[in-house]
Amino acid sequence: MAYPDPIRFQSRGSGDGPHGIFSGDGWPASDFPFGRRVLITEDNWLVAGEWRAALEDAGYTVVGVAASAAEALDLCAQETPDLILMDIRLLGDRDGIEAARDARSLYDIPSVFVSAHDDSEVRRRAAEARPLGWITKPVVASRIPELLIQFARPLN
Repeated sequence: MAYPDPIRFQSRGSGDGPHGIFSGDGWPASDFPFGRRVLITEDNWLVAGEWRAALEDAGYTVVGVAASAAEALDLCAQETPDLILMDIRLLGDRDGIEAARDARSLYDIPSVFVSAHDDSEVRRRAAEARPLGWITKPVVASRIPELLIQFARPLN
């Protein structure tokens, strides 16, 4: 299921919008430790829209929004994102863990899981995809760019 493009919804709450190291035009490359091109894989279009707005406000380019594992892998092949924000529960018969594992093995594209499902069995399965990090829902969308930078610190 493809979403209308562009979808753009502002997340609500204090601190939303450009702030801190993200403010201004022409962000330095160091503000994008994983690169600027992000694929969002999320089957709730309102949530996906909030993530998209937060990432774009922070200077990222959202290359697409996928609601299923198959759609995510198609977009990986077409758009070659630098990173995938990956929900675990998706439309269709494959989940985000399988999609993240395939994106990593086929295209060498890493994922950050964003999910309310984080029990030990889910995390064990997710480890196969070698995720860069894990964000537990619910999350204020405007915090996602900041969290991506925190995940990159151990890599530097």
